[in-house]
Amino acid sequence: MFATAPVWENRFDRIANILQWMALAFGAIFAFALDGATLATATAFTVTALYIVLFQSLPMRVRHGVWSGEVLAVTGVAVAMLAIGLTRDIESPYLLFSITPVLYSSAFAGWRRGIETALLASGVLIAIRSLASDDGLLGGSLFAWVSIYLLIAVTFSFARHLLLEATETNAALMAASAAASEQLDRLERLDASNKLLSALSELADGTELNPVAVGQAALVHLSTTVAYESAHVAIDSADGPVVVAESGDRDADYEASLTSPLTVGSRDVGYVVMSRRAPFDPNEVGHVEEILTPVALSFANILLLQDIARRAIQEERTRLARELHDEIGPSLASFGLSLDMAILQNAGESELAAQLGALRAGVTGLVEEVRGSVAELREAEPISLHEQAVLLSAEDSDELPKVTTALRENRPPPVEIGREVASVMSEAVRNARRHAEAHMVTIAGYVNYDSGEVSITDDGIGFDVKRHFKGHYGLTGMAERAAKVDGKLDVHSSPTGTTVTVRWGHP
Repeated sequence: MFATAPVWENRFDRIANILQWMALAFGAIFAFALDGATLATATAFTVTALYIVLFQSLPMRVRHGVWSGEVLAVTGVAVAMLAIGLTRDIESPYLLFSITPVLYSSAFAGWRRGIETALLASGVLIAIRSLASDDGLLGGSLFAWVSIYLLIAVTFSFARHLLLEATETNAALMAASAAASEQLDRLERLDASNKLLSALSELADGTELNPVAVGQAALVHLSTTVAYESAHVAIDSADGPVVVAESGDRDADYEASLTSPLTVGSRDVGYVVMSRRAPFDPNEVGHVEEILTPVALSFANILLLQDIARRAIQEERTRLARELHDEIGPSLASFGLSLDMAILQNAGESELAAQLGALRAGVTGLVEEVRGSVAELREAEPISLHEQAVLLSAEDSDELPKVTTALRENRPPPVEIGREVASVMSEAVRNARRHAEAHMVTIAGYVNYDSGEVSITDDGIGFDVKRHFKGHYGLTGMAERAAKVDGKLDVHSSPTGTTVTVRWGHP
């Protein structure tokens, strides 16, 4: 039988148990009414009642088991025939109870054991009749009862077969329905993923693919599938996770929060956190994980490209530093020594010695520049001002002012310049957010290693650049940072907005 019994089996078992008690009551009442309270009638009632109590106290899986059910059926036939033999033989009121073992065997053990139990009951009943009378063995009511046993065995065996087929058919239909429902859900998730992939493809066809655009596209598509009140997307970096897109109030108190890691293989490339007041159900969790698969792949590709570019730049810097140190440097030093020898040999010719001395000073300057370049090339990785602008545009992306970037960067600046200019950019954007009442801030300009120009422009209310604001030293700090790298800071402001520009090197 099944590990978990079907509904029909449980109901049929209860009905059969009731029939046992009804058959016992019928047999006892009529036996006591016809023969009185004799030892035989009392024994028949007691044995039959004990069997029913023992039978029904066993777990249903034992009663319906193959071998245990067969033992119980044979015992039931023996008890029934004992009661019949004690009370009027073939005319005994306990004949009704003798049907129940046949019924149980047919309904719960199959047609073969049902027929076997029916034949066993028929044979014992015929034997009782032969001992009690010399009349025909299958005459009169005996033939009727043998026919009833066989009819019950066949009928209930066939009924069991039909019910089992119906159960299997129903299970198959339910499985097919569940599969169809799962397939429909999968199609919906694939459709959502396809829309996101299409959006990411459009982004990839644009001028650049950056994590901010990917994160914002992910939040837009998530909102069409799973309801949330606050969400943010973060991408991993060397300095830890960086939030590249967010929606709603991240600091509000929500009852439910769902964190879905962005994973490609065994590598975590970021995560998405969604919050709302109502809890997230398992189906929504599955939808979120499937929809975010292309986002994880995009982040992985972005990080991979950044890593490849970073390694390529670092290798090229190392190669250049090695060539400057091992080839150009020694050549200049050798050239300087040759000039020193020429100056000594021509010390009497003042004009020639002066020219050679000037040339020697130039060579010395070149040697110092080469040494400085070697040291700079072997320093830490340069700071990308474009990446800094992208990160600034991702901060508080749901609040005004919106920050956009149009900064072109051919080569990142040296580390010291990059550090100072990045600080100027951050301070200018921070001032626009705090004081300008602006709707839009744009970071624009160009960067080409040792030269560049970066402008931070807002459409706010402006301010008087000649006025000194007590306790505020933002402009002073920005000017000092620009001067530190031999750059220049210009600030222009009017009632329609403010522009802060930092320049360094020679365009």
